[in-house]
Amino acid sequence: MTALDYDDLATEYAKHRRPYPGLVEHVVERAGVTADSTVLEVGCGTANHLAAVRRTTGARSIGVEPSAEMRKQAAEHPEELDLREGFAEELDFPKGTFDLVMSVDMIHYVREPLRYFERAFAALKPGGYFVTVTDSDWAIRNRIPMARYFPATIEVEFARYQPVPALAGDLARAGFTDLYERMIESTYSLHEATKFEDKSHSCLHLITDEEFTAGVESLRADLAKGPIEANQRSLVLWGRRPL
Repeated sequence: MTALDYDDLATEYAKHRRPYPGLVEHVVERAGVTADSTVLEVGCGTANHLAAVRRTTGARSIGVEPSAEMRKQAAEHPEELDLREGFAEELDFPKGTFDLVMSVDMIHYVREPLRYFERAFAALKPGGYFVTVTDSDWAIRNRIPMARYFPATIEVEFARYQPVPALAGDLARAGFTDLYERMIESTYSLHEATKFEDKSHSCLHLITDEEFTAGVESLRADLAKGPIEANQRSLVLWGRRPL
């Protein structure tokens, strides 16, 4: 599979990506995040979700991200964020630092999820929460407009995303308890194809030029007739470090 350079994608991500509707609210409420909390987002990218947590709660917010350009874009948020270079499998924080460790649409880049989960477990305070946001097979097959107009992305994503049961098993092996899954869903009206034309979703860089062009042309043709009802789904997988 083609390797992606996320320094090259940072501008498009910052331009088009926004916090997923309902996700931050769900995470903040279930984890009990307050202004006294310390939160870590791993693989934070342009830090849209981390900034929203900070804005919503006032919690101390630390982001770890390997891409320098992603961190540069993340630093443009008005919220105060502590942004650091690093990889999920190499987390090296003092034990018991965080009330919440989270990652959003990142786990499919991690080659050794168990190692990441073990390091996140160590960095959490007793009773602290871990959450990773990913996609299920069903959600990938039913993405609109992605799966409808760019069907080649389905197999691309199946090759990248770990099965949710496998992730849950690794969480348990790392020591997490109280495992819990929640699907966050929303719909919206899509009026233009710009974010797809700009390939603001990484999977669009992993299909052929012919598949991409055909999808854009078909999407434009349907949008010319009126808005398309689109969806956003995220599978939220939780664990907790025992007290």
